[in-house]
Amino acid sequence: MMRIFGIGGVLSLVSLLSCSQLVLMAQPSLAYNQRTNGSAVREAFVEQQAELQKVSAVLYERSKNFNYGVVVSEDGYILAKASELEEREDLSVRIGDVRYSEVQVLAHNPRWDLALLKVDAVGLQSVRWAASSALPQGSWVVANGATNRRARRINVGIISAKPRAVDGRASAVIGVSFKAEKGSLEIELVTPETGAEEAGLKKGDVLKKFAGEVITSRESLIERVRDFMPGEKVALEFERKGELLQVEVELMARSKAYEENKSRNDAMSGDYSERRDSFPRVMQTDIPFSARNVGGPLLDLNSECVGMNIARANRAESFAIPVEELREELADLLEQAK
Repeated sequence: MMRIFGIGGVLSLVSLLSCSQLVLMAQPSLAYNQRTNGSAVREAFVEQQAELQKVSAVLYERSKNFNYGVVVSEDGYILAKASELEEREDLSVRIGDVRYSEVQVLAHNPRWDLALLKVDAVGLQSVRWAASSALPQGSWVVANGATNRRARRINVGIISAKPRAVDGRASAVIGVSFKAEKGSLEIELVTPETGAEEAGLKKGDVLKKFAGEVITSRESLIERVRDFMPGEKVALEFERKGELLQVEVELMARSKAYEENKSRNDAMSGDYSERRDSFPRVMQTDIPFSARNVGGPLLDLNSECVGMNIARANRAESFAIPVEELREELADLLEQAK
């Protein structure tokens, strides 16, 4: 049945709408090219786009690009996201228009998910470091977007939160679950097709040492495991029926060992990074990355590097390692490489 509203009825209906709703109804939506990463907006960042073309490396597995890196020296040293390099074959790198097919992985830092790569090059342009990552919230920042053979698109956004630590679980796992009893860790379950099963660990074994360090709690084990990457082999000492035994266990990526249910937020977030937590300190931006576009430099409006994009966390958050910590870890990686 159709109802006919008089003037009073219409006024009552209008009063139910907020002023903001009426304004939105009255105004046309913003043209696509004027939105955050539309063509009209990107035109304002041509200087930063040119800088990214020179100081970021595109990482390839065979012919498919899968991540970016930061060029940190004229002779071919590159910082990359370490977890994205796992099990990659036929690795190559393109900087500018030049493709380098011989890529060395020299060192890595599991705590920050960083790896140091090297290609045989001379005369590259190294990234220009900013003096500080301390940008006010709302400051514009620029990063790599999609790439083709000749050119780099850009992603723009803002600093959307204060720097902070991002807690989480270790990215590598032994492949067992424990029950904690009287200051010890007893294996309750060995996950099939993991390094733990291959090494012969069994239910009832009691863990004593991990990589030479005495372990008495689940927390201390998690903290120690964070120092290692999936694929690394670690010595474990355990007790079985009163006898102390040692084995070497190959750690596995958590995502490969366990199938985890997505939260509603994750299900809506699209292509986020497999390693997206357990960082000592990050800058947060609202840059809409896909997981394959992280790894490169984060530039300010002076085209200086304020950090390295390390993870797409969810549909609203992307993380970068601040320049202060990034330069410290680079020095350590170079020392490791020697």
